Amino acid sequence: MKDGMNPFDQTVIENFFKMLEKKTGVALDLSKGYLVSSRLSTIVKQHGFINHISLLKHMASNQINSLHWQAFDAMTTNETSFFRDTTSFNAITEMILPALIAKKSNIKELNIWSCAASSGQEAYSIAILVRENFPELSKWKIHIKATDISKTSLDKARLGIYSHLEINRGLTNAQIKRYFRNLTPSIYQITNDLRQMVEFDYLNLIEDWPHSPKFDLILLRNALIYFNKDNKSQILKKINSSLADQESCLMLGSSESILFDPSFKTVQLERVTYYKKNVTFGII
Repeated sequence: MKDGMNPFDQTVIENFFKMLEKKTGVALDLSKGYLVSSRLSTIVKQHGFINHISLLKHMASNQINSLHWQAFDAMTTNETSFFRDTTSFNAITEMILPALIAKKSNIKELNIWSCAASSGQEAYSIAILVRENFPELSKWKIHIKATDISKTSLDKARLGIYSHLEINRGLTNAQIKRYFRNLTPSIYQITNDLRQMVEFDYLNLIEDWPHSPKFDLILLRNALIYFNKDNKSQILKKINSSLADQESCLMLGSSESILFDPSFKTVQLERVTYYKKNVTFGII
């Protein structure tokens, strides 16, 4: 038995994890079984179940409905913060965006995609970065798209409302003063002009993707680690097709890599790695 879990409960949780992976791509095993009770506790109380096992049994015996997706949402909510992993944002500021700006100076348009946006901090960090470091872009068309599978997180992101603790993770006092307004002494909201820079949409990475413009910069950070090899490969294939050209960039999380995928080439900086299309592989 896993951590004192009885065999029946273990089977129920394993079946739930199979359902979760089939519908969302997120692959968990029993080493993460401890997450189920804590992350589903609110749903258990809301719907009057005895415990998380009774909830999982109910879902297993019924067709996929809103309750299932509420549970999937709870299991796929991920850690995020403003300017998470500052070395990545330094690379965007110092290397990636200056090169893209030089390349796109004739059409004055940039498309950026925060691909696993969670509650919006990454996308808003990009918007702040653009405002603070590239005043010449004020007359450009800057499209920042942000997607996630969690509708709860997306609702929060669209509102741009964060607690005192959340805005103090990664932001300076000057940034808070400039880009947020107080709703209460401990609750803050992103200014309207910054919120209007970001478009938030639902996207399940393992389902078909809707048509969208090609992107100059895609951030898919700290998401691939949750997918199995086959789903990861399919996601990267679609990401490659979503990059505008061989100078467009993909940035992953600091602990992730795609050295196994020859359709990308690696750009190695001192402390950051990012990726571009490998045109010699024949994917353009």
